[in-house]
Amino acid sequence: MKTAVLFCGARRTAYCQELLENSGFLLTQVRTAQEAGQPACLGQLLKQNRMVCAVGPSHSGRPSFGQPLFQALGVPLLDDSPQGVLVLQGNECSGWLVESREQAVALLPDKPEYLMQLLPQLWLRLRRKFHLQQAVNHAFSGKEQP
Repeated sequence: MKTAVLFCGARRTAYCQELLENSGFLLTQVRTAQEAGQPACLGQLLKQNRMVCAVGPSHSGRPSFGQPLFQALGVPLLDDSPQGVLVLQGNECSGWLVESREQAVALLPDKPEYLMQLLPQLWLRLRRKFHLQQAVNHAFSGKEQP
């Protein structure tokens, strides 16, 4: 699936990018943004893509960079948790999927071990939503993680 990636203060970007590519996502654009520029960058990416994966730092396994993006998307927050969005749940981590009829934005933690838990679940949801045919490839190059 053609997907843009927005790295929001993320670390290990090469590993994260590789995991996304190996999970069936065809990366059309890759951008980085600091907190102040994240909403504008997200808006630009959504003008050209049906899917955007925002990847950034996490706290206790949950993305900790989402507040400006949720505000830009009109997602209400309750105690810093987004309301009305799909929760992607891993063993020790979580992410969020904000969906409209034609587009989706995933907010994901930047740790490769967390992404490996969340990406198959994300892919299956998107496959149903957008009627995708590609199979998920869980392969990872095996590079030693920093």
